[in-house]
Amino acid sequence: METKNKLKVLLVSEYFPPKIFGGGEISAYLLAKNLAKKGIDVSVLTSKSKDLLNFEEKDGAKIYRRLKTGESPNGLKNNIKRVFEFSKSVKKEIKKIEKEIFPDIIHFLNTTSIVKIKTKAKKFATINGYAPFCPKGNLWYNEKSACSGCNPFKFVRCIMNSEYVGKNKIRWYLKYNPIFWCLVYYPYVSRRKALSSIDRFIAISDFVRQTLINHKVPDYKISKIYNIAEIPDNNLEIKELKERIKNKKIVSTMSTLDKIKGIDLAIRAFSKIKNKKAVLLVVGDGPERPKLEVLSAALGLKEKVIFAGKIEQKFIPFIYKNSYLILLTSLWPEPFSRVPMEAAYFKKPILASAIGGNLDLPDEFLFRTEDELAEKIDLSLSKNQKSEDFSKYNPEKNIKKVIDLYFSVNN
Repeated sequence: METKNKLKVLLVSEYFPPKIFGGGEISAYLLAKNLAKKGIDVSVLTSKSKDLLNFEEKDGAKIYRRLKTGESPNGLKNNIKRVFEFSKSVKKEIKKIEKEIFPDIIHFLNTTSIVKIKTKAKKFATINGYAPFCPKGNLWYNEKSACSGCNPFKFVRCIMNSEYVGKNKIRWYLKYNPIFWCLVYYPYVSRRKALSSIDRFIAISDFVRQTLINHKVPDYKISKIYNIAEIPDNNLEIKELKERIKNKKIVSTMSTLDKIKGIDLAIRAFSKIKNKKAVLLVVGDGPERPKLEVLSAALGLKEKVIFAGKIEQKFIPFIYKNSYLILLTSLWPEPFSRVPMEAAYFKKPILASAIGGNLDLPDEFLFRTEDELAEKIDLSLSKNQKSEDFSKYNPEKNIKKVIDLYFSVNN
């Protein structure tokens, strides 16, 4: 598919590869690359970094590194910088770059990047996070259930019953500090107000679509389009790990080891399964790893749970190809993880918690309790369960939807 007219699109992303802190940066890169392939004139406005060029062209996209923000989304110092500098920087740089490149479309790719600003260009926003709907950014009320809406009183109760703001653990001296509450709450108010300036929203799951509707965004402004699922495939191997998992039925989890990812739930469920050949492979690293190692030992699973640590992206195909089953045990309502798309591509069945964007999966791939997860792991391993169909994640189909939406609104 080639575009009829040379449409100019400016993508705005707080971070952009090679700076990767999650699936959002990967999705931003894949969108830029695939839009350029289809004849779109693509520019990317992202944060500057002392280790990277302020301007470069890559895979057909022009990358402008001009925005001021924290070096990462983690840590108190970085997040204070994000609160005080990032939104101002986005507004300032959009005004400047609009006069330089004259974009037809400005497309915000991270919810933290959305700002209220007048532009000649039409404004789009991909909703792949909850920054405009939740001060903590995770829509996880009291760290027990999905939140339906926020107000100052509800927020104070929630933060006093929470361990995390986003992916950052709250120190005890901040949790009960009204100044800290304000630093967290007021950027959320600004982001929520900024939604009114967006012409079209792209929701990456039905749950995200409903969240937008719950926050008074008209349904006609919302299109559900999955992130671009371009899966790198290769035959690379991790030799040491290959020996450890030889002749075993591997059940894998792939995530950062944060509380919200629910890896402890996977380990507890694994202690209840009947299949003797099954081994849980935990791929990733993070602050919860010491607790998870203690938990697996306490449950007598020291030989049944392998902590592989963080592995390079190029070895991800090796994990999928050697797994019988993939687990996605999120406790929080993730907008929509890349894991279901990757699992479908490699034709591997998945079991996911029935919350958030995971609800887009057929019910046979969902679980609601620890016991149900254990039962479904055994069932999946015994009957060689089929995977989800990859066709709905087809990148050609979804990039066409994005481009068609651009043209329909721009015209």
